[in-house]
Amino acid sequence: MKHLKKFLTRLQTFELRLVQRHVPVGPLGHREVTVYDLRHATHYDEAAAFESQLRLLSQMAALDLLPLHHPQLQLVLHQLTGIEKRFRAFWVNFHNNALDLGAPYPTAYLHQLQLPNLFLVHNLQPLDAGIAIREELVDDLAESVKLREAMLASLLLHLQTLLPTPEQQEPVSDVPPKPVSGTPRFVDGVAERLFDILKGYFSPEDQQQLLPLLLENKGVTSPLLFHGNGNQLADAFKQLYESNLLVGCLKGELETWISRYFAYVYRRQQRTLPQGYLAALISSNAKPCQSPILDVRKQADGTYAVFPVLRTQKNYTIP
Repeated sequence: MKHLKKFLTRLQTFELRLVQRHVPVGPLGHREVTVYDLRHATHYDEAAAFESQLRLLSQMAALDLLPLHHPQLQLVLHQLTGIEKRFRAFWVNFHNNALDLGAPYPTAYLHQLQLPNLFLVHNLQPLDAGIAIREELVDDLAESVKLREAMLASLLLHLQTLLPTPEQQEPVSDVPPKPVSGTPRFVDGVAERLFDILKGYFSPEDQQQLLPLLLENKGVTSPLLFHGNGNQLADAFKQLYESNLLVGCLKGELETWISRYFAYVYRRQQRTLPQGYLAALISSNAKPCQSPILDVRKQADGTYAVFPVLRTQKNYTIP
């Protein structure tokens, strides 16, 4: 069990570093400030060691599960789902504390996220120390959480294969229940309307796959890259779901569908849309997106219509 313990400890531990950075002051000046750094705990090339070590611990932890009996596996499952819930709580706090573009982050930002309450945070200084929070840290924190969530999901999947299925626990009936999984379906005309609004955020190549995906749920060769903020895309689907213009699935199934078929571009890099990130936007009480790309409005006859929010329209069809 030692590898499982090490993995769970590493998964929930954030090692902050204090580094010096030059920041602009006025039109020409600069000054040196102390900032937090977490790039070493991401999946970037220079931080590959962290990802490799975490993956190795995850694989060794999976081996620790093999000799466990059912009650012990249930206890581990309870612990893992508890960690999963804390990651989801992090994303709710993360979205609720989103700042306007270019706005400075307060020195209490990590406390506003409740990071030290949710996880073990090493080297977090007192607020009066004045350690600066920069956008790079916020970005790296989000990427580190995504990486940890992916490793946790992999171990959970392995654990579930070891637990008895409901069919093994209960007597088999004459007519076994048929498993049902929902997939998003759009009310007539909504898929085409959504495509018209979204297409400017995708490359011409991805546009060719986007419409069949929306109309027929036709799978794509690789995640379609949305050239905007991930919360904008999630908000668009959430509005359609809550207005009953998107039907045929539960919110959790919608989150799985988005995570499978979409990614977004940030700082010219492809970023994933993990289910925890999406659940905090779609299934929780996180505050609405501050810069939506569409607006679903109720009409005089009681029906809903979809309108683009023109101030956020972009066009990525031209290289």
